[in-house]
Amino acid sequence: MAGLAGPIRRLRDRVEAVEDRVNARLPPSLIIGLGVLYWFSTRTSKRFDAAADRPAVRRWCDLAVATLFVLQVGTLALVAVAAGNALGREPTALNDPVNTVAIPGVNDFMPLASTPYIVLGLVVATVVHEGGHALACRAEGVPVEEWGVALLGGVVPLAGYVLPDDALDEAGARTRMRVFAVGVQHNLVVTVLAGAVLLSSLTASPAEAFLTYFGWAATGGAAPTAAAVAALGPLTNACFWLVLLNANVGLLNALPIGPLDGGRILAESIDAAGDRVPPWLKRTAMYATSGFAVGLLVVAILGPYL
Repeated sequence: MAGLAGPIRRLRDRVEAVEDRVNARLPPSLIIGLGVLYWFSTRTSKRFDAAADRPAVRRWCDLAVATLFVLQVGTLALVAVAAGNALGREPTALNDPVNTVAIPGVNDFMPLASTPYIVLGLVVATVVHEGGHALACRAEGVPVEEWGVALLGGVVPLAGYVLPDDALDEAGARTRMRVFAVGVQHNLVVTVLAGAVLLSSLTASPAEAFLTYFGWAATGGAAPTAAAVAALGPLTNACFWLVLLNANVGLLNALPIGPLDGGRILAESIDAAGDRVPPWLKRTAMYATSGFAVGLLVVAILGPYL
């Protein structure tokens, strides 16, 4: 490994030098890093700030904190059940680690024909999630330094993002918990709204959509084709992926894992114990809980291979 350190460092320096030259020629609202193009802005919206100033927004954020606590327990229980069921089972496409990556054409459940709907689902899921963080920041008087969209290769939308000011770190625990929690709640709102459309007479049945994309793995059939995707219709496909991806983004972020929203809420809750609990015990509780949740996720995915 020591022999590779030099070439890796030189390669990194060359990549950074190329990126610096490219960034020098890009408009101020664009920057590239590690193959990802960030289209961002530092401007604020008076209408957005006016909406954030309404007292109802803070009540909404308080509801989000309570909702996230409930989801932490429920999601952790679901992952534990999935991990228990995965152990001792024969591997299938459902357990293939490759299929945990949401890349059409790579993931067996995401044919290339579904790409527009998956991109739509991912963009909406990340934008409403990060938009929730921005709304809570402004409601609590925390400036947002930057917001934007990350584009893989400058073309494929990866995610929306929001960068709060350092004032968030100095804010009270209640403010931080509001900011961390509301993104998950926004994902759940989109899940419910898209699910309502999916249940209406405007679309094919949810069961038909689910069986088209995932049912073949249980029956031993073939992966979905472009024709099967087209047969569902644009509205059914869009609503199906909006439901699936918003639910996944929301529930994943609710897990009590350090960098995720659920982990941050857990850390704030542990810190709320004050001086009555030694710092080392707080850290141990946080690391143990995060490690336990990550371990369950790994077993749920790789259980049949263990």
